[in-house]
Amino acid sequence: TNVLMHDPTALFRFQEHDVYLPMVVLEEMDAGKKGVSEVARNVRQVSRFIDELMQAVDGDTIERGIPLNPRGVVDGLDNQNGGRLFFQTHTLSSALPEALPGNKPDNNILGTALALQNEHPDITVTLVSKDINLRIKATVLGIHAEDYFNDQVLDDVNLLFSGTTELPADFWQAHGETLESWQ
Repeated sequence: TNVLMHDPTALFRFQEHDVYLPMVVLEEMDAGKKGVSEVARNVRQVSRFIDELMQAVDGDTIERGIPLNPRGVVDGLDNQNGGRLFFQTHTLSSALPEALPGNKPDNNILGTALALQNEHPDITVTLVSKDINLRIKATVLGIHAEDYFNDQVLDDVNLLFSGTTELPADFWQAHGETLESWQ
């Protein structure tokens, strides 16, 4: 939930990987859409993206996974090798430790991830969250967990544009007479 609240285009940034949204995530997003904050705007944008993806899909397509091709949905993203978007369409049984009751949204998400791991032992299930405590609990339970890194700052500042560009040596000869300037 917090990844989508943080970056509404996150659905489309997992390249060829599939994305599974537990129903509790949709419930949390629904609760966070009210207001004028950036988070509320992001939640409303995610809902619009999902609504657009769901145009002209039927129940079978939803069950098989909706293709996550951002073309026509998100300007500036040209990922043609997107995975699929899956929704939790049925209750998944998982055995959470008794110390983690299932009535908390985070624990519900952990239970869903555990159930997915059990149903698909040949696939790596990764829980992606900005919530460090949720990632810690996931790791303790044996669920692969990662932070969402799409917005992280580069470590090597030399890769960033300096803000200046050297003009060619003949720039003034080629453009000096037609260049207009003012104060």
